[in-house]
Amino acid sequence: RRPCDYQGAEEAVRWRKQGITTLVVTSGEMLQHLYSLFPAVDRREWLLHCRLVVVSDRLATLAAELGWQSVTVADGADNDALLRALH
Repeated sequence: RRPCDYQGAEEAVRWRKQGITTLVVTSGEMLQHLYSLFPAVDRREWLLHCRLVVVSDRLATLAAELGWQSVTVADGADNDALLRALH
């Protein structure tokens, strides 16, 4: 695994303009990269207010420790479980 080379501040503007308010995260590594991608102001004003759908209680705990307020744990990591959690 290797994180994509994104410019966090530019991505934050683009994601916010597109109205992204829910994110699906399937690994701790992905969660950490997502969190560190965005500048602190974007994390504080937008990212940590997004609804987060995760695949385990461990990820939910990590997300809460990072500051997410709305975390849903899917009942599995498969596509069907993730889609159910999104509704």
